[in-house]
Amino acid sequence: MMLQGVGKPSGCKLIRFTAVLEGQVIKEIQIRGDFFAIPEEVFEALEASLCGTSLDALEERFAQLARELDLALQGISGSGLAELVQTAYREGQTNNDTM
Repeated sequence: MMLQGVGKPSGCKLIRFTAVLEGQVIKEIQIRGDFFAIPEEVFEALEASLCGTSLDALEERFAQLARELDLALQGISGSGLAELVQTAYREGQTNNDTM
């Protein structure tokens, strides 16, 4: 299932994502937006490391990876990203149910 979403979760700047899911597990994800990640190149490693993460574990996994990779973030959080992805997933499930 392909998911896309955009929004400004509480405490975050604008976040855009595109993800490929298998069930409720992230297979690929690309995250962009008006947030800052320093160093930038390490953020790509964080994205890659989110592959294999379930939607239920996304918030904590994002925060854990940011700590492990010593990534300074401003305008994005695990809770904000998880909120956007989970909302898009629920909306996708609802749309599929009505077709």
